[in-house]
Amino acid sequence: MNRRGLATSVASRAGLLQLLERAGARPALAVLVYHRVLSPDGHRYDKAVIEATPEEFDEQMGMLKRRHSVVTADELTDVILNPTKLRHFRVAVTFDDGYRDNYDHAFPILKSHGLSATFFVSTHYMDSRRLSWWDQVAYVIRKSRRSTLKLEYPKRVAVEVDRDAPDLAIQTILRLYTRSNADLSCFLAAVEEACELRVPDEAEDRQFMSWQEAQEMKDAGMSIGSHTHSHGILAAMTAEQQRAECRESREQLKARNLTSDVLAYPVGSVTTFSATTIRCAKDEGYRIAFSNYGGVNRPDAMNPFDVKRMNMNIDETARQLRFRLALSRVSRRAAW
Repeated sequence: MNRRGLATSVASRAGLLQLLERAGARPALAVLVYHRVLSPDGHRYDKAVIEATPEEFDEQMGMLKRRHSVVTADELTDVILNPTKLRHFRVAVTFDDGYRDNYDHAFPILKSHGLSATFFVSTHYMDSRRLSWWDQVAYVIRKSRRSTLKLEYPKRVAVEVDRDAPDLAIQTILRLYTRSNADLSCFLAAVEEACELRVPDEAEDRQFMSWQEAQEMKDAGMSIGSHTHSHGILAAMTAEQQRAECRESREQLKARNLTSDVLAYPVGSVTTFSATTIRCAKDEGYRIAFSNYGGVNRPDAMNPFDVKRMNMNIDETARQLRFRLALSRVSRRAAW
């Protein structure tokens, strides 16, 4: 049993979970963020962005429907811009990247529970077989036969790879990029050289949703927002490059009558966006932007350009999520 499971089991047996839920909750907005909903078994790309199987997601949404006040997409914007309207603990569901399984799996499950969510899409990948840079890296590391990957960029490092379970090495190498101001093309070239394989530009099948699918989701009550155009690390770009990323995505969304003034920063950790990023987003017409480094949002500390979110975890049961939200009801921080 992992740490989350053990904590939830102990809390349940001791009656702490029920006590926390009966306690007077402080007004707050807890925003959950998912990326992919599918089985990780046999997955060829980055498994770290798979936060739930369809079965787990169904159980989690059922729990949210029964036990929490889940905001609609329209209400989410309203309570962020008008935090005094947030008078009790509420939960929102969001997705980043715009993967096709969001449409195939998450969308019908949300509808079955009468819930809505906001889906932040990177417009460069829509309606195409293009591979994201993190999936490109994961793919070539899985395909490579080398047990030690020696990278020369963004810094010289040797990463050991367990060929039976390469996921730790994949995340170690991806963090080299996301935690630096590295050039993406140079980083991909360094990965190619280390793996002795070419990074593929496209997948065999489409990984991201189409514009038609996004429109269908919007018509059914979901919201489609911006995750920039190419999902680059904004803090590593010049101000003009950041504006271009925000502008291109917003224009494509606006042209299709989709939500065009709400943004989620790519990756969303504290090192991936900056005061310059916020200024550029405001200049390009965005009213709200979401980060992704944990925490809940209290009315007296709501920052519309740093709306905090709670990342989900693969194998997280509905009961574990219930306990995590119960802790968040009485704390200023999100558990794990």
